[in-house]
Amino acid sequence: MLKRLRRELESSDDDVLSGSWIDLFDERVQPLLAALFVTLSFLTLRPIGGHTVLTYALVALCGALAFVRLLPDRLLSLWPRFAVSVAFGVTAGMAFGASGWCVSLAFVACSHFGARWPTRVAVCLTVMTVVTAMICNPAAGSDAWEWYVVMLVGLTVLPGLASQSRKRTLRLSARLVEQTMLTAESDARASALAERTRIARDIHDVLAHSLSGVSLQLDLADAQLEAGCADDGRATVQTARGLVVDGLDEARRAVRALREGTIDLRSTLDRMVQPGEEFDFSDAVGDVDSRIGQEMVRIVQEALTNARRHAHGAKVRVTVGRVGDELTAEVVNGRGEEIAAGAGSGLGLVGIRERVDLLGGSCSIGPVGEGSYAGGWQVAVRLPMQNNNDRGASVR
Repeated sequence: MLKRLRRELESSDDDVLSGSWIDLFDERVQPLLAALFVTLSFLTLRPIGGHTVLTYALVALCGALAFVRLLPDRLLSLWPRFAVSVAFGVTAGMAFGASGWCVSLAFVACSHFGARWPTRVAVCLTVMTVVTAMICNPAAGSDAWEWYVVMLVGLTVLPGLASQSRKRTLRLSARLVEQTMLTAESDARASALAERTRIARDIHDVLAHSLSGVSLQLDLADAQLEAGCADDGRATVQTARGLVVDGLDEARRAVRALREGTIDLRSTLDRMVQPGEEFDFSDAVGDVDSRIGQEMVRIVQEALTNARRHAHGAKVRVTVGRVGDELTAEVVNGRGEEIAAGAGSGLGLVGIRERVDLLGGSCSIGPVGEGSYAGGWQVAVRLPMQNNNDRGASVR
């Protein structure tokens, strides 16, 4: 029983500040009201049953309890505070028999119960106070109140309950606003991190595509110069220079695409395909979401870079089409010669899988076992035509 009562008491509203200067339950207003009602009670009381000293002592005790109940929690813990409320209710009910302004102490007690304690506890304390007042009311003699008027004292618990409910609602609203702000900040940080990751992948793909080609050409030029083929070496250096220029153009296009969010998929992929490499773009592709188009460009770019680095001289085919609501792309190469082995960062295929996973698509990456490209490598991806990050991804 005591444990259950303790749970009830601990669920009470400890926040007595409402932030409103007109709130009668504000801790700055309550001492003034208590002092006013106690003073008026002393000035207008009538001895109960002719016991003047006892009546003054009773009102004095009730007034003291009216102030003690206002002590902060650090000075008055849970059970002592509850005991003060019980004593305040009993003495206020007994003081009701002194008539005059003493009846106001019962009103103060009931309103305090509603503002301080949980509903069930407040109602029980109010009933206790009203019953005590009804018992002591006849002692006022000719000044006694009618029984039904005494019962109306209990209604003063309602404003206290309403005040407590209002404070609780305001506190919960403040917590909700704070939680919403924290959630918004967390979402903003997550979006910023996701955007940084996407930009990092774009930068990697642009640099890997252009610089790896330059590295291959310079290695070839070095070999040609060592072999005494100066003319071939100069031609290869010019080819490397052309790759640098193309890389700068590609970097500018990537930055422009990041800013504008638009891209011409067919023409962009066509510029990426070098002479001797096949390119097939289906007219069924139609309009593509800008984010999907940008990611497809980076995927094809990385697949071509891998093919040129690890299968130099092999035939390469790029096929882009549409199957239902999915954009498809396949980059396949035959067996070739690996140049500058180990020069790659190792992040290319990881980046492809990350892009596909974020967009809710699927991909298949691995060696080709049969056909005209047997012994080579294949990168095949499927992406939704519209950007939908909520879809699950499958990577085989």
